[in-house]
Amino acid sequence: MAERIEQWLMAQGLRGAGVIEIMDGFCGHLVGEGFPLARGYIGLRTLHPKYGAVGFRWERGSGGVEAERYGHDSDNSPEFVQSPFAQLIARGGGRIRRRLIDQASPRDFPVLDDFAAGGITDYLCDLLPFSGMERADGMLSSWATDRPGGFEERDIARLTGLLPALALTVKATATFRVARNLLGVYLGHDAGDRVLAGTVRRGSVESIRAVVFYADLSGFTRVADTADRETLVATLDDYLETMVVPVDLRGGQVLKFLGDGLLATFALDAFNDNAEAAVSAALDAAEDALGRVAALNVTRRSLGQPVMGLDVALHLGDVLYGNVGTDERLDFTVIGPAVNEASRIEALCRALERPLLASAALAQAAGSERHRLEALGFHALRGVREPQELYGLARKAA
Repeated sequence: MAERIEQWLMAQGLRGAGVIEIMDGFCGHLVGEGFPLARGYIGLRTLHPKYGAVGFRWERGSGGVEAERYGHDSDNSPEFVQSPFAQLIARGGGRIRRRLIDQASPRDFPVLDDFAAGGITDYLCDLLPFSGMERADGMLSSWATDRPGGFEERDIARLTGLLPALALTVKATATFRVARNLLGVYLGHDAGDRVLAGTVRRGSVESIRAVVFYADLSGFTRVADTADRETLVATLDDYLETMVVPVDLRGGQVLKFLGDGLLATFALDAFNDNAEAAVSAALDAAEDALGRVAALNVTRRSLGQPVMGLDVALHLGDVLYGNVGTDERLDFTVIGPAVNEASRIEALCRALERPLLASAALAQAAGSERHRLEALGFHALRGVREPQELYGLARKAA
């Protein structure tokens, strides 16, 4: 049994199977080989801004594996502190077994009573540390049976003999997915995928057509001058979220934060080269962001907190998308005249007293969405030779 399952695990690791698929297949193979498994679980730490760990639970008859995510403070929860896993981490590894049908076996963890009530007769948990970790972290696992006599010693030996192969396979695929998630968080999902696919050479760029979404907060300097560090960071995070979520929801990609603003794109190839669809999505995102900022400001004013405004510029044009920088430090971003013009357009929002300004190129591509914009005349843009016609959101009838 062990050799067949180990070979299967190696094949899954080589082809890059997901952890859910690996866990489901591993448990299925065990049961198929006559192993008396009722419940299996593995847990791993992860690198993610919101989650500190992930878990994967398999139960016989459930039809698959259920994934769970845990916040960064989950280690401090009573459930975890009083769990066998917490003890294994404190030890730096090892194994805990509790024969729940044995009256002499201690019930020293609250979860054991729950398992016993559910018919579990024997429980085993294990921690295989990963080297190079700052803490005694690795693959946590637990395994349970409801067979009347519990696990036999040969069952324990078979299972524990397979755990290193399972841990290695899970670590390999999880490491890749952590890298992909982190690159997506820091670069944007499309840019992150391109980097992982090998687009890493300096000067490796391509020309794409996109709606450039350039946004900036007004009043940030005033807030920064009066707020303490923690308050300032929390405030900026709240406002940036009002900008990022609308872009993500509508198929755009945030490429970078610019202090108190951001640069995002709605690439036409993501909309089947339909410029009208990309423009519509960008307009929806901009209006949504402005609405979210307005709602946030209502809440902050009611609490006596300082507020900020939001200015957004939208422009349609060709941009260079890819690696810019040095051999040792690269930035995956967009550059070109269209990006520069979008930043110049945004700079006029306050002077024209308009929270959103759009270029003529974007307005011309708006198609059936053109009614959402109104012409504001020609205006000089810094660094641009000829005055450019700008558009704002059409005034809604009272």
